[in-house]
Amino acid sequence: MDNETQKFIDLKMTQEELKTKKIRLEEQCKNKETELKALITEIKAAGYEPKDLKAVIQKKEAEIKDEMSLFETSLQEVSKKLSVIEEG
Repeated sequence: MDNETQKFIDLKMTQEELKTKKIRLEEQCKNKETELKALITEIKAAGYEPKDLKAVIQKKEAEIKDEMSLFETSLQEVSKKLSVIEEG
């Protein structure tokens, strides 16, 4: 077998390997698209718009911080009142 024939055989093998990789990557892509569609459906079913999730998350985080601040203030007030009772 001469060099050109061997080179051709090697190139054909590389081509087949690349075809196999392409098929595998296309399948992975298809699976990811299916997963994404399912996730979008789940998000919408929960009453949210996927495009607005970042804003919703920021709003919810702000609400949690506000509630925690109120809770902390309440705890401080209770602590002060208990201190007065204990002293008295």
